[in-house]
Amino acid sequence: MNSVRRRNEIIMDVRRTGSVSVDELMLAYGVSVETIRRDLRILDEKGIVRRTYGGAVKREQTTWDMPYYDRMQLNLERKEAIAREAVLLLEDGDSVFVDGNTTGLVLSRLIPADKNLTIVTNSAMVALNLVQKKGKLSVYLVGGEVGEDGMTFGYKLHCELRQYRFDKALFSCMGFGTQGIYYSKWEPLQIAQMMVEQSNHLILMADSSKANRSGFLFGMELNRIQTLVTDEGTPHDMRESLRETVRNLIVTSGDDQSER
Repeated sequence: MNSVRRRNEIIMDVRRTGSVSVDELMLAYGVSVETIRRDLRILDEKGIVRRTYGGAVKREQTTWDMPYYDRMQLNLERKEAIAREAVLLLEDGDSVFVDGNTTGLVLSRLIPADKNLTIVTNSAMVALNLVQKKGKLSVYLVGGEVGEDGMTFGYKLHCELRQYRFDKALFSCMGFGTQGIYYSKWEPLQIAQMMVEQSNHLILMADSSKANRSGFLFGMELNRIQTLVTDEGTPHDMRESLRETVRNLIVTSGDDQSER
């Protein structure tokens, strides 16, 4: 296992259990104490975990979000499974909004070129993935100031988005629970709330690392969302509660089978 995947799994362990020890991680991954200490030091420096004597614990800062390129590598296989399920929800003739989150970027790689879709996005990278397919897709990039993650933001973006109406909108969040979804920043929150009014079908793509996780900003209640696509890492008891709130819950698994 390479270092990036090992660190991603350590992040998931910390988020799931609240803490990890150096000894446990050495046994789990079959590496030296120096390797594990280096992993924990790197994750601490990035603000993802907090190192302790003999291990690390979870950081609970509601205003902090992991850098975009670090998030891109985190839970990648589960994001791909979620994106594959989300693609199946798209029908020929749909007008679709895809936000620039990391799962949206994965999704853009999987949308078939021969699908007759009109897609609007606030991500230059999502738009590039789509236009390179040279198929039936019509792609629109909404304007605004461009951030280092390739996403547009600001007043111009909001003005342009208000002109559209969508059949479906696919987006993500910082965290979700039975009460609703959460964000650490205003920009994705405002876009998600805008989609409530401008889309007929809201599709939330959220992997299990976001389950039972809150943020500084409350986005919306779950009953505003038509479909939630997550993975089997989301706790079973939470899934049962989600089924009572979300109209359509899709839970992906590692064997390409899905629970609906």
